Amino acid sequence: MKRSSAALLLLFLLLSTHSYAQGTWDIKDPGSKFADKCGTCVSALRNKPKEVQFALYADADNVVWFVITDQRFFDQLVRKSSDGFAVDVVTHDQYTCDGKAKSLEGFPKGTLLKPVYQAELKRTKKTTPTGQAVMQVGTLPASIASKDYELNLVILQDRNICHYNYFYNLQAYRWDLLNMGMYMDTLTYSTKEDTLRNDRVAGLVRRKQMHFTIPFEKNKSEYSPGDLQPLYDSLRLTDFTIKRIAINAYSSVEGPEARNIELQQKRAQSIVTAMQSFQSPSISTDVKASENWVEFLSDVTLTPYAELAYLDKAEIKRRLTEKKTADALEPILATHRKALITLELQRKDGMEGMKQEQIVKAFEEAIATKNIAYAQQLQNTVYARILDDELPSNFLDRLDIPAQRDFAGLLNSRQAFKYFEDPADAYQCYLALQELDRLLPNDPHIKYNLRVLEFHLLTIGGQTIDPLDLKRNIEALRGYGIETPLVTRMLINHNIIMAEVDMMKGDYAQKDERIAYIRRNYKSVPMKDLDHLSLAQYFASYANYGFALDVVEPHLADIEVDEDLLFYYLNLTIFDPEKTKKSTYRTTMLNAANKNKPRFCALFDAFSKGGITFQLLDNPYLTKTFCETCR
Repeated sequence: MKRSSAALLLLFLLLSTHSYAQGTWDIKDPGSKFADKCGTCVSALRNKPKEVQFALYADADNVVWFVITDQRFFDQLVRKSSDGFAVDVVTHDQYTCDGKAKSLEGFPKGTLLKPVYQAELKRTKKTTPTGQAVMQVGTLPASIASKDYELNLVILQDRNICHYNYFYNLQAYRWDLLNMGMYMDTLTYSTKEDTLRNDRVAGLVRRKQMHFTIPFEKNKSEYSPGDLQPLYDSLRLTDFTIKRIAINAYSSVEGPEARNIELQQKRAQSIVTAMQSFQSPSISTDVKASENWVEFLSDVTLTPYAELAYLDKAEIKRRLTEKKTADALEPILATHRKALITLELQRKDGMEGMKQEQIVKAFEEAIATKNIAYAQQLQNTVYARILDDELPSNFLDRLDIPAQRDFAGLLNSRQAFKYFEDPADAYQCYLALQELDRLLPNDPHIKYNLRVLEFHLLTIGGQTIDPLDLKRNIEALRGYGIETPLVTRMLINHNIIMAEVDMMKGDYAQKDERIAYIRRNYKSVPMKDLDHLSLAQYFASYANYGFALDVVEPHLADIEVDEDLLFYYLNLTIFDPEKTKKSTYRTTMLNAANKNKPRFCALFDAFSKGGITFQLLDNPYLTKTFCETCR
């Protein structure tokens, strides 16, 4: 399920404080009479349903169009012959890091196209069966069309400027249902959606992750197996094979940045080499290195040198060349030099040397003797080898399981794995589980897995799943012993789906009731970063940005916050001057830049090129961080 939108930021100009440039056509400044001159426009905007949105775009012939999702609101906004729109075209080259911005003060900010009033708007207006409307509002000059530009909307009432609107792009990476998992041996969750198959299901079978931190000594750049042997033993890694190591290596902020990052990469790689020495299977590695500005800016505020937090990075580095300052801050700098390590492990099962035919024979013997535990262990081994591309997916077909009560757990696990590996098989898995449910009608795990698949089938369509029956069946899970948080999670997902149905029907009140249910209940269920991101995306898709912020904000304090969650927080807040002027916001931005600098800098690209908007650089606090990070 996907939903994306260009969200709208509505900015009322205090026109009496803005100067007018030449080339404003017949547009007037309402000045001190703003309330009288613009009352109708202001009232219409205040009462606009949040579902009604509008935008501007230029087509291939450079004709500029105004788009509104409900033409009825256009009629409320443009009531008289002297009401209309104008377009202010702002170009990226007006913004620089050398303090020489061009014509960004006053009105217009850029090049103002000729205003278009009611009669002309109605003449070019085209409507769709769904009630949307588009109309021409100007043509781009050839000198601008070849540049990076953005289109700002000016709403006119009786030729007075009553509203100035620029558009920003709230990235809707993807929202989906909360991850419900499926029962295999235990309740099992996939890891990430929309990635490669092996990444998506890497957490399914006998895999686990461990997280730990290794501090870096100031003058030490190499780590040997002897250095890590005590750690290796304490984690009992001899029981596991290390499949992957991810290291985020952080340096303290003093000294040249390039040297700091090079040193951290060297330190991190020496850890990888040392860990590889403990096993023969190769370890997949992912190493990132950066300066630890996040913790420095936070920790230094608790010292007598708190003023450093408000300086730019170059000045901070200069101050840290002073021996007195460096010595005084060394106790906190020492804590910033470290490697945060994630190990993905697979438990050894003693079957590493078994060939395909041996596995098939052993499985047949386990089934014949009803040694269910050993059969499940063998089946899990096959799962793991399929995930590692050591066996083809159809190898499972060679492990025959009789359709008998004794083997219901094996059969249920098999169908769950098939679905996780390839959701396109959902309907076949669903039919197989229905047969299994008839065989074992009171098994709670089979009932739960059936509900999960019904959600999938309902969202993709093509198969008839009654939403009301689904809700009743979800609520019935409590009677089979399924824990309340799992049932609540499913009910949240049910409301997510039904809110979409209500939205398409135009039943906004019922949709809002469902969203209110989701908001009341999501905190009562365990959620991971992916769930928080999906839920925030979902709320934002209905323009409930405050709700989305409530979901994301509590999870930002950790330097290891999920990258997507961090960037989504920036998307929700970077246009809010009350937030961006705080020193903590700069810390958040530097954390994002540390995690993915190109992605951070791209936020300031043109709206049409996937950025939020380059007009964010009107904000001096954002400009400071952008220029010191991205220039």
